[in-house]
Amino acid sequence: MDVYSSEEQQVEAIKRFWKEYGMTIVAGTILGLGGLYGFRYYQGQQLSQAEQASAGFEQLLVAQEQQTEAWYDDAERYISNHEKTAYATFAAMLKARDAVLSGDYSLAEQQLAWVITQTGDPVIDAIARLRLARVHLQQQQYSQALAQLQTAMPESFQLQQQELKGDIFLAQGDASAAKQAYQLAKSTVGAEANQLLKIKLDELAHIQVEGML
Repeated sequence: MDVYSSEEQQVEAIKRFWKEYGMTIVAGTILGLGGLYGFRYYQGQQLSQAEQASAGFEQLLVAQEQQTEAWYDDAERYISNHEKTAYATFAAMLKARDAVLSGDYSLAEQQLAWVITQTGDPVIDAIARLRLARVHLQQQQYSQALAQLQTAMPESFQLQQQELKGDIFLAQGDASAAKQAYQLAKSTVGAEANQLLKIKLDELAHIQVEGML
């Protein structure tokens, strides 16, 4: 069962961005450091490593899209060899996605938890937390799912964050808390286009709510 929603499109956009501009950004940063501090050897070494990471990620994408038998092992080696790069977090999320599709939730949890600990990017962190919360929800691990949603997220993710909280509360049988979460989701950016959220609130119209979450 696919437990992802619109953040999958955001990951695809990130992948396209890095494929088109990643090396330019990395090279520019390294060249800037080199010009500032004169680290010419460091500059050349880091640029070479960045090029290798980029080329390796391109090969990994091909293997993942073709679903070759060695895809998981290749991804694990790549992540281990380039764990300090943004590419490694993308590789881990791809691996987690395929693990979910194959029903291996334990592997998905492991990969997404690793991304959360490694990334310093609030967007990647939010995507990983939303995905991990959905994996926990799928396994009826409600407290673990809610724990992933307690972290502040960028505004563009708050709709998904609150709606997912509502889904978790509803799965727990707490319709009042679910309605509160859905109401908070309704007040966030982009909610007007979310017809499913409207349906969820309509179905809970008879529930009385006091206070806010």
